[in-house]
Amino acid sequence: LECSVSPLYPDSSLSFLHLEKLVVNTILIKEKVKQFQLVDRYTELTIISDVRDRDLVEHELLARGRDHEEWRQKQLRGELEKIRIDKLFRSSFSGGVVSGVAGIGKTTMVQKIVHDWATGKIYPHFHFVFVFKFRDLNRLHDRPTLSRLIVEQYPYLRNVLDELWKHPETLLFIFDGLDEFRARIDFADSRRDTEPQRRCTDPEFLCDLSDIVYSLMQKKLLPGCSVLVTSRPTALHLLAKARVSVWAEILGFVGEERREYFHKFFEDQELAAAVYSHVEENELLFTMCYNPSYCWILALSVGPFFTRKLSNKQRVPKTVTQLFSYYIYNILSHHSVKMESPRDVMLKIGEMAFTGVSHRNIVFSDEDLIKYNLQPSQFLSGFLMELVERESSEHSVVYTFPHLTIQEFVAALAQFLSPHSKQTMWRLIRCDKEEDGRFEIFLRFVAGLSSPRAAQPLEDFLGPFVHQTTCAVIDWLKEKVKTQIGDTDTVTGKRKLLNTLHYLFESQNQALAQLTLGSVHTLTFGDFSSEKALRLTPIDCVVVSQAIGLCDTIKELNLTNCYIQEEGLQRLVPALHKSDQWENGITQLEGTVGHTVMAVTHHNPALGDWDG
Repeated sequence: LECSVSPLYPDSSLSFLHLEKLVVNTILIKEKVKQFQLVDRYTELTIISDVRDRDLVEHELLARGRDHEEWRQKQLRGELEKIRIDKLFRSSFSGGVVSGVAGIGKTTMVQKIVHDWATGKIYPHFHFVFVFKFRDLNRLHDRPTLSRLIVEQYPYLRNVLDELWKHPETLLFIFDGLDEFRARIDFADSRRDTEPQRRCTDPEFLCDLSDIVYSLMQKKLLPGCSVLVTSRPTALHLLAKARVSVWAEILGFVGEERREYFHKFFEDQELAAAVYSHVEENELLFTMCYNPSYCWILALSVGPFFTRKLSNKQRVPKTVTQLFSYYIYNILSHHSVKMESPRDVMLKIGEMAFTGVSHRNIVFSDEDLIKYNLQPSQFLSGFLMELVERESSEHSVVYTFPHLTIQEFVAALAQFLSPHSKQTMWRLIRCDKEEDGRFEIFLRFVAGLSSPRAAQPLEDFLGPFVHQTTCAVIDWLKEKVKTQIGDTDTVTGKRKLLNTLHYLFESQNQALAQLTLGSVHTLTFGDFSSEKALRLTPIDCVVVSQAIGLCDTIKELNLTNCYIQEEGLQRLVPALHKSDQWENGITQLEGTVGHTVMAVTHHNPALGDWDG
């Protein structure tokens, strides 16, 4: 994203060309990359004042959120005030933070802001907008000045910086991706204000990069300028003490915005309608569509099924693991460069991906590739270029997976390609013991890839999965269910049980589910104390619904204070209708939309009052 544009400096029009276009990777057509006009492809995002706990740390797939459905209902009732991008800065003397999970559209939103400003639609009081990506700033190992940072990226401003500094109120600095910054900017650290070597009050002072960003936001450097920072929720705690006048969060797509995305993605509107209809009918996939990146993956993976013969439609992916399997399958089947050993290459990429997941790293360098015997030159064409995106600047080259969840899937896939099945199982046990959630989705994919339905497309290209690993994963999952089913006294225990049901769902192993849940009479996720209850997302409700549907022995479902909301209720009701004995409870349950369900049982359904 190169975008500092000013009508006063004609050279800056070169940057404007980048602003006008969206570059989209596609595996649906011969051309692997297509460019589109931003205004033609941009779908409006729902942005709201940030009301969530800023300490919230969740994986983006899990963050479909405890509160997302509540916000959707408020919007339908007209109670939710959306923040338009032209209202983030009501005056030039302000700072703002926009948060959102990975893939939700933060960087594209930045591009749209600068495009609309450059075309004169918004923020006329800003004469210059400077955009920096934290992932690019990581390359700096010495202490820069603010002037040097600007000149390196915008060399046509070299001779006018002194004039710019005289009018800081006309400047907007945008720093994109705080969560990717390797240095730490802690606004609660008061030493920056007392230690002379860390004070950064002049654009010509040599300072640590973190001190430059800190000083701009705290109005100690160029007071009067405006600063916008974007970040995933994982880094928001660092900004708690920052001088910020606007906190906002991108919810992603709400309501018809999801349909609009698919119709803008596909040029063939009949194809767009067919793909969207399938996604809408699949509860799990549709629930994921709040996130633009998931919409992109869905469009790329599901689209090919609707351009082939009708008989293929029964194989359309229905779980997240199946979805990502077909995503990788389509890349493998469409890339034009033959590899001597695609299995070996995928195993190496998967090992690199796993290391990244372990260390919360999503940006890789040439050195990382070489460490795993992956030559950077391989990215000039072919398979690797489509799986791992390459970004280059004047000083460095970095690589990222298109989405964190793709990185986690590739890490899981590598476990089934490795000949060392015992090492793989040791790794799974170690990952399962981590309490911070970093391996949650990775483990779901591991469970899902034990399913022949998910494995088969990839085995066509990569060869058979290691049978011992598949068997070991199923045995591990069996023990997980037995261990967790009775441990629901704490929130942690309930969360582990829910994760285990997610593993079962992804595995689509009906025999295993009936074997492990066959003697279960009660599923407990709620509690009379809201602090001990587990909030369930609509995706969670899909998973619980399947568990109920597979097991006739389950007599009671405790959802006290689980805050399931209307969309979650819709996911549960079909499974509860399976037995006439549930009907009385279901009738009362359906009459309590927006109410907390305390429990639904065969004998005496107990529905509690709504606690807000």
